[in-house]
Amino acid sequence: MIKVLDHGEVRLIDYMGSDLQVSSAARVLEDVGRHRGEADIKLIKYMWNNGHTSPFEHVVFTFYVKAPIFVIRQWQRHRTWSYNEFSARYKEVPDCWYVPDPSHIGVQSLKNHQSRIISADGELLDYHASEVINQACESAFRYYDELLTNGVPREIARGVLPVNTYTEMWATVNLNNLFKFLTLRMDEHAQFEIREYANALLELIKPVVPNSVEAYLNS
Repeated sequence: MIKVLDHGEVRLIDYMGSDLQVSSAARVLEDVGRHRGEADIKLIKYMWNNGHTSPFEHVVFTFYVKAPIFVIRQWQRHRTWSYNEFSARYKEVPDCWYVPDPSHIGVQSLKNHQSRIISADGELLDYHASEVINQACESAFRYYDELLTNGVPREIARGVLPVNTYTEMWATVNLNNLFKFLTLRMDEHAQFEIREYANALLELIKPVVPNSVEAYLNS
């Protein structure tokens, strides 16, 4: 398990396969237990560097993710994953929300409509943004609790909650599509918050598929 942001986390719940699964799938072997040492490593590097990616689809990971709603919505744009997310229709939402550290807020970019610029010192000048965000969330959850207390259905009461409220999901993906996700979400132009989750995913899979990860990072 890796902690992410202020209250988030990612866990590797389960996985199927390893580097050996990748090389065995490429050779279409019946006996996947036979290691070929350096030959397997070279094959994995060759396949990744030359775009022969289907063997990587035979390794599958399932993660538990706790993240702000806006991060989950970005994540779920990747439709090659399978998702099951916490439902606020069935359960009350815990009082948990994301407040960015002042050093990670920055200012709105004037050239890119979807990006922010984080200055060298990291501070948003002359404005207490983190405090305002936290106060707004405290207020939203007070109204949420008031609505529930007065019998308002959960599916309606949830409408007052902000998109930095933490939610949870299980997410399953094969290794090839995970690498595609990492390429986009670890990029310096990706939003800081989802980059942090992408970095956590990479750390979690390294022990399982170290040779595949090395081939991916060095391509």
